Amino acid sequence: MKQRRTYRVVWMVCGLFLAVSGCAALKNEGKKLLRGHLDPAMVDTGLPVITISTHNGRPITSKEVYLDADIEIRDPSVSSHNLKTKVQIRGRGNTTWNAPKKPYRLKFAKKTSLFGYEKAKSWVLLANYQDTTLMLNSLAFELGRRFGLDFTPQYTHVEVVVNGTYEGSYLLTEQVGVGPGRVAINEDQGFLVELDDHYDEEPKFRTPHLSLPVMIKHPEDLTEDSGYDFVKKALDDMEAALFSDTFPDNQYRDLIDLESFINYIMINEITRNGDLHLPHSVFLYQDQGSKIGLGPLWDFDYGFDYDEGTYFTHTTGMFYNTAFHTGSGQRFFSRFFEDPEFRKAYQQRWNEIYPEIANMEPFINTMASYLEKSYQANAQVWWWNKVDYPQEILRLKGWWRDRIAYLHREINSF
Repeated sequence: MKQRRTYRVVWMVCGLFLAVSGCAALKNEGKKLLRGHLDPAMVDTGLPVITISTHNGRPITSKEVYLDADIEIRDPSVSSHNLKTKVQIRGRGNTTWNAPKKPYRLKFAKKTSLFGYEKAKSWVLLANYQDTTLMLNSLAFELGRRFGLDFTPQYTHVEVVVNGTYEGSYLLTEQVGVGPGRVAINEDQGFLVELDDHYDEEPKFRTPHLSLPVMIKHPEDLTEDSGYDFVKKALDDMEAALFSDTFPDNQYRDLIDLESFINYIMINEITRNGDLHLPHSVFLYQDQGSKIGLGPLWDFDYGFDYDEGTYFTHTTGMFYNTAFHTGSGQRFFSRFFEDPEFRKAYQQRWNEIYPEIANMEPFINTMASYLEKSYQANAQVWWWNKVDYPQEILRLKGWWRDRIAYLHREINSF
């Protein structure tokens, strides 16, 4: 009886702590105490299961330091996907790393194919912690495929067990990088950069006009002394042309792959992804002798009108007429809409791709059926995020219809 009373008191104190704490970090610490548990042996959702066991059971507490581990993949649908080998694992992400449910980075000793995808050393496990549907990143990636982007990460929804503990439903996906099947550019003369105002990885620099936060992802191991001038010059020249007094009649379009810019912006427009305004997780690339391209797509946790723990509220607003967030990204992306030729090309692309994006409901229905059991298992652990799943899918579909209808009217009124 005493043990039961103590448990009830701890539960009440922790619940009160979550309710009154104004600090997100403290709330997340409290949620670690309150998380639920599900016996991994009881996880039978139809999804592949990835089991990771760090050596000596060491906890994964760092985004920088890899731990040695054993990994086993069991796919109930395709036995050829099964795998048992060594791997290294660490944390990843910025805001998402601070959440109770952790995202991870996997690194194999040699290039390895997972789920039949192109071989590579690095892979990602996205936690989808705040995603009430578990499919928002998948939905954005599906748009990338329908738009025919040069590279959109392949993905598989999986269940993840770490050191004997069921961590929930995850998205296994390719890591954004340069190489076959990923960003296909010359590995010595091309570049891949990320615009992200976390600005926490070297080498990095800021552009002169907007102070865009640029982190060089490839070539790797560059320093200012060892030669990233060609990267800096390309981006500085693009920004200078965009914000020249002679814009848009200064051939700025000769510096960019206009098609990739339109497609990328439009997909983020459809999903109302406020991260572009900051910016967060925006990638640019250039192949040797080619124009600057925009992409690949990445990170839609703060898309779909996410605000204060809720998705799917507002359906209106575009880059040229609304600032979802303030930041250098907002000034950068809205600038293109000041060019009548860009708006004309944007409108033309919209009407060309409109049937594909208006017909997304069958994909949503298929994913919802596939993920519902996984959602219920995940919700037993992260129970405070639990919603009525079928109702949440209805909210997503209603939001999608209204969002597409709004954009159809707005873009065709350019």
